[in-house]
Amino acid sequence: MPQNDFPLCRGGIFMTSVTRIGERAKKFLLIGLGLAVVLQALVWAPATTHAAVKPLPDPNTPLIFDDFDNNGEFKQAWQNWYNQSGGTGTFSKVTVDTFKVGKFAQTPTSSASLAKFEPWHQTVDLSGYRYLNFRMKNPGYPNARIRIVINDGYKNYDMTGGFAAIPTTWTDTQIDLDALSPKINKKRIRFEVWLKQTATGYGEILMDHITGTTDNTGSSPTLSVAPLTSNSGTINNQNTTYTFKATYTDADNNKPIAMQVVFGDKAYNMREADFTDTNYADGKDYIYLSKLPVGTTSYYFRAADGSSPAATTTPQSSPTVAQSSNIVDVLVSQVGYGANDYKNAIITSTTFLSDTSYQILDGSNTSLHSGHMTYKGMTWGKYVYVIEFPNIKTIGDNYTIKTNGISSFPFPITDNVWDDYKDEMTAFYRIQRASVATSDAYPPGYSTIPPSDKVFHPAGHLDDAISLDGTTSYNLTGGHYDAGDYGKYGANQWVGAEIVLAYLRNVDSPSVKFDNDNNDIPDLIDEAMFASDYLVKFSNLFDGAMYNISHHGAFVHPNKETDGIPGNSDDRKLRTDVLSVEGSGKGAATLAATARAIRTAIAEGDVPTSLITDLTASANEYEAAAITMYDFMAANLTTTPQHGDPNKSKIFADVEMYLLTNDVAYKNAATAAASALTFDDLSSTAYWSMRPIALAEFYPVADTATQAHIKNLLDQQFHYVLSLMDDTPYGVMNQFSNFGVNEPLMSYIGDMMRYYELFGDPDTLRVIQRAMYWVYGQNPWNISWVSGIGSDYVDFLHTRLDEEAGNSAGQGVVIPGAMVSGANIKNTKDFYSISPWYEDRYQGADNMNQWRYNEYSINIQAGMLYTVMGLSTINNAATSPSNLPELQVLSPIIGDYVRGDVTVFTSTNAGTPEVRTGGAYVPMTLDGAAYKYTFDTSALNPLSNHIMRIRGNDTSGNYSFSHMHYTVARPLPDPSHPLLFDNFDGKGVWGSIGHHWVNWWNQNGGNNEGTFSKVLDTPGNNVGKFTQNPSQTSSEARFQHWNESFNVDGYRYVNMKVKNPNHPNLRLKVSISDGTNSYSLTGGWISVPTTWTDLQFDTSAAPANMNRKKAVLTIWLKQTVKGYGEMFMDDFQFTNTASGTAPTLTAGSVSATTGNSQTNFTFNVTYTDADNQAPYVVEAVIDGVVRQMVEVNASDTNYADGKAYRLVTRLSKGNHSYYFTTTDKTSDAVSTTVATGPSVS
Repeated sequence: MPQNDFPLCRGGIFMTSVTRIGERAKKFLLIGLGLAVVLQALVWAPATTHAAVKPLPDPNTPLIFDDFDNNGEFKQAWQNWYNQSGGTGTFSKVTVDTFKVGKFAQTPTSSASLAKFEPWHQTVDLSGYRYLNFRMKNPGYPNARIRIVINDGYKNYDMTGGFAAIPTTWTDTQIDLDALSPKINKKRIRFEVWLKQTATGYGEILMDHITGTTDNTGSSPTLSVAPLTSNSGTINNQNTTYTFKATYTDADNNKPIAMQVVFGDKAYNMREADFTDTNYADGKDYIYLSKLPVGTTSYYFRAADGSSPAATTTPQSSPTVAQSSNIVDVLVSQVGYGANDYKNAIITSTTFLSDTSYQILDGSNTSLHSGHMTYKGMTWGKYVYVIEFPNIKTIGDNYTIKTNGISSFPFPITDNVWDDYKDEMTAFYRIQRASVATSDAYPPGYSTIPPSDKVFHPAGHLDDAISLDGTTSYNLTGGHYDAGDYGKYGANQWVGAEIVLAYLRNVDSPSVKFDNDNNDIPDLIDEAMFASDYLVKFSNLFDGAMYNISHHGAFVHPNKETDGIPGNSDDRKLRTDVLSVEGSGKGAATLAATARAIRTAIAEGDVPTSLITDLTASANEYEAAAITMYDFMAANLTTTPQHGDPNKSKIFADVEMYLLTNDVAYKNAATAAASALTFDDLSSTAYWSMRPIALAEFYPVADTATQAHIKNLLDQQFHYVLSLMDDTPYGVMNQFSNFGVNEPLMSYIGDMMRYYELFGDPDTLRVIQRAMYWVYGQNPWNISWVSGIGSDYVDFLHTRLDEEAGNSAGQGVVIPGAMVSGANIKNTKDFYSISPWYEDRYQGADNMNQWRYNEYSINIQAGMLYTVMGLSTINNAATSPSNLPELQVLSPIIGDYVRGDVTVFTSTNAGTPEVRTGGAYVPMTLDGAAYKYTFDTSALNPLSNHIMRIRGNDTSGNYSFSHMHYTVARPLPDPSHPLLFDNFDGKGVWGSIGHHWVNWWNQNGGNNEGTFSKVLDTPGNNVGKFTQNPSQTSSEARFQHWNESFNVDGYRYVNMKVKNPNHPNLRLKVSISDGTNSYSLTGGWISVPTTWTDLQFDTSAAPANMNRKKAVLTIWLKQTVKGYGEMFMDDFQFTNTASGTAPTLTAGSVSATTGNSQTNFTFNVTYTDADNQAPYVVEAVIDGVVRQMVEVNASDTNYADGKAYRLVTRLSKGNHSYYFTTTDKTSDAVSTTVATGPSVS
C-alpha cells in the first residue's frame, strides 16, 4: 500500500481477538434451529448497489466524502469557520486540469494567521474502511502550508504532523486509520483543514477528493440463503415474527465486518446463530428476527470481509402481511426450563379466544402434549391465558408451544438451565471493571456469549481521581463502573459482597467454584477481590471514608474521557464535599465477606497451595480495611452532609464483621439492630437497604429469640413479594414506576433466593422461577431483558461502551448477562402512553433520564447474579403455588387517569383489606360485592403517577398485598386552568422534570454562544436567564427544552413574563412546532421591555394540521450589534380566555342500575352550547376514573340544540357513582351532580 507523504499520529494499535473455548458447552441462539431447511447455495460477484442503502465497504465501492463536484456525501461549499490572528479565508469550487476541485485560499495579515475550514459540522461514517485518502496540489504558492485534522468528537488526530508543504503536482496521500492511537471512532469522523503562509501574502491549496477505501486481498465471501420462516405458519400479520437466515462462507476464514439483511431501505445486522463457531471457511449461520410492515417486503442479504468485494444475494419477496385486529403472542422463558422446574407459558390476545387448545411440540415438530389453556382475565389491555406443563421433562432443544396458529420462540429443557449462564453473569462485572483494558478483564472465550467487539477498549480513567480544588491526586483506579455512565459511587461499590456470598452460601456445590479465567481462584472470589482492592484504597487514604467519583460525559470509551495521566485538568473529581457513610458500612461488609471467602476457599481446597500465602495476605489486608471502614461508619452515622441512610447498611456491616471475626461486640450490635426492625424497614427496594441480606446472613448464628424475629420479618417480606406477583398472571411484582420494574424485582428475588436457602419453602422457589421467566422473555413484549441471552434480547443498552448509542443507524450492543431495568409505568417521552410501557429503542431517541427503561447497573445486576448462582445448585426441587389469598384491586387499574375523589375497589377474599395512607393502614368498607375506599387526588400534580399499597390477610393473620396504580388526569383546558409549562422554579410540565433549557444551536455563530441558567429574581422566586454572546451580528442563539414535545392541545394562547435587564440590542423570537409544521408566535424579532411584562401570543393562526399534542417551543436570541445580551423569563404557560356562554350537560343516565362484571353499561349525556361551540371533550367520570365519551351521531354538528354522547363500558364489582363533565375551552368546565349506581356483583 502507498506510504503516507507525511507523519501520522504515533502510537501502537490496540487489537482484540475474542476466541472461544471449544470444550465448553455451546449455547446456540434458539431461533428455529430445529427446523429442516434446504440451503440454496449462492455465490455472488461483487456487490450490487441497491437504492437508498449505503454500499458495504469493499475495494470496488470507496466512500466518497467530497469530490468537490457534487458526487460525494458532502455537496456544499466548505466554510471558513475561523481565522486565528487575523486574515481571511475563502473556499470555492473551481475547474483545474479539466476537473472540479476545491480551492482553499488564505489572505493572512501575518505569518501567524491561520484560516480554518470545515464542511459545516458534517461527520462521515468510515466504519469498515481502513484508509482515508486525499488528493492535493499546490498551484504555485511556495509559502502555503496545510494542516489536516480529523476528530471523532473526542480526540483530534493531526494527519499532516503539523503544517506541511504540498507538491506542485497532484499528489495522493493515504492514511491508515487502523494505525491511529488511541483507536478512532470511525462512525463520526469530522474534518478540519487549516491554512497558513510562511510569509505574508496570498496562498492557496487545491484538493480533489476525500475518500475512504479498503484493502484488496483474498477471496470474496459467499452467501447461502435459507427459506424465510415465521412463528405463525400461514398467518402473516403485523405481529408475525419472521426469521431471516443465511450462511456466510469465506475461503480465507475472514470474519465479516458486516453480515446484513436488507429490507425497507435499511440494512440490519444479523446475529451469529452459534457464538462458539469461529470457522468461517466451512460456513457460519447468521439470523435476524423481525416483524414486517403490511404488504409485501422485498429483502436480500449482503456481507463484506473488508478486504475483498462484497457478496450480495438477489432480492426475494416475503409473504403478504395483512393488518389484523387479532394479535396473539405465546410467551415462554427464552432460556428454557429445568427438567424439574415449574414450567408455564402465557398467551396474550387482543381479542377473546374461542379456541383455547394448544400443542407442545419437540424439536422434530412432533406433538408431545395437547390441552386447553386456562383463561386468567384481562391484564394490561389484553386477554391472558396460561398453560402449565410440569410433566414435560425430556431433555431436548427447540421445544415450541403452539396455539391459534402461533408458535412460541423455541426453548430447551435441560437438567439445570441456569448452570449454562453463570459465566455471562460474571462476564458482566468483568466488563464493568474500571481502569482495566477489556481484553485483560475479559480473557478470550471467557463466556460462551461474547461481548460485541465494539465494547472493547484500553484501560481508562487511569488518573482517577483529583481533589475538588485540583491540588491533590489520589490513586483511586479500579472498582466497578456503576452503570453505563462510568460513575463510581461510594454506596454502590458493595456488589462484591453479594457476588462472594453466592460462593459462601453455596460452598458445598461445585457449581459456584468455576474458574473461567484459569487463574486458580473461583471467579466469584476473583470479582469480589477486584471490588475489595478499590475499597482498600479508601481505607488507606481516607481512614475508611467513602466518596463518589461521578460522571457526566459523552458516549465514548473510558480511555477517551481523560488522558490517563494523574494531575491534569481533565482528571475526575473526588466528591469529598459529601460523605457516603452508608458506602463505608457496605464497604466494611464487602471486605469482611471477601476475606471470609478467601479463608473458606483455602480451607475447602478450592485454591492451590501455591496461592495460599498471597491469598492469606490479601484476606488479612481486607480484614484490616474492613475494621477501619466499620469504625469510620460507627463514628459518623449522624455526620452531615452525607448520601443515603447509613442505618440501612450498618446491620450488614455488623453481621459480616461478626461472621469474619467472631467478635461478640459485632454480634451484639447485629442482634440489637435486628431486634429493632419492623417489616416496613424491609419493604423498600432491596439494594438500597442491606437489611434483608443482613438478616439472611445473621439468621443461622443468631440466638433463638432473634432467629424467631428474623424469621417473622423474612416471612412477611416473602408474602409481600409473593402476593404482589399474584396481582397479574406474569411473574413480576406489581410495582411499576418511572424506573424499570426489573430493578426492584430482581433485588427482591435475590432476597427470595436466600429465603429459600434458609427455609426450603417450595412456594418461594416457584416465585423465583416465575420472576426469572418474566425477565427472560415471558412478558407482554416477548423480549429477554438480558443482553445476549434468549431468542429476542434487548439491543439498545444504555451504555457509553456503545459509542454508536446516539446514532439512529446503530443497532445496539451485547454485554453478556447485562439485565436492563425494563418496563416503566409510562413511556418516558409520553405522559399519555399505555401503562405499563416498554420499547427497545436507541439511546439517541431519548433525553435526560428517559433511558431508565434500558439502564443496567452493578446494583441491579447483583440480585440477578446471586439468583442464577443459587438456582444453578438446585436440581429436583419441588415447587408449589401460593396459599395466600389473591387480594385483587378491581379498580382503578394501571393506566387509568383519575380526577378529584377516587374510589378504589378490591376483592372480598382477603379479610378486611386496608389502605396505606399517611404511613398507616386504614380499613376499607364493604359495600355490596367489593370493599372500597375513597380518597382525594385534587392536590396532586397533573400527569403524576402514584401507587397505593393495599393489604388483606388470611385466617392465620398472614398479610397479602396488592398495589393500585393511577395517573392524575390533567384539568380540562378552560380559562381557570392554564397549563403551566415552566415557572423556572421546578413546576410545570417541563419545569417539573428538573432539567434546563439548552442552547441547541447557534446559527451563523460559534459554539457556546448561548447559555441558560436559573437565577433568583426576588426572594423565593427563580426565573430563567437566557444569554447570548455572539461572534457576529448575524449570530442567532436557539434554545429548546431539549428535544421534548408536550401535549398543549386545547389551549389557544401562549403566555410568558419577560424582562430585559438593560441590554437594548437584544431581540427575541419565539416559535411553536410539531416537528413538521412551525408557527412564529412573535411574528419575527421583537424587543423585550426593561420591566416585567406579560406577553400573550395567539396560536389560532397556526397551521390547522399542527399536532398540538407534540408541541415544541423554541426561543431565539440575537443582538442588533455585536455584544453580550440577556433576557429573563418567568411563568411560561398556555391559557384560554373566557367568552360566550358555558355549555350544559343534560339527560345524563346509565342503561342499567345493576349487573355483573360482564355487563356492558351504556352512559349517556347530551351536550348543548348556545354559542354552537364544539366541546373539547365530554367525559364520564366513574368513581373518579376519567373516561372519554364518543359522539352518537358524527354528522350532527349543531351543538346549540343538543348533541348526544355515549360511553359503553364494563365495570368492576362494587357500588359505583358517576358524573359527566366538559368544557368548550372559552368557559370553565361544567359538571353534573354525582349520581349513584350501577351496582355490580
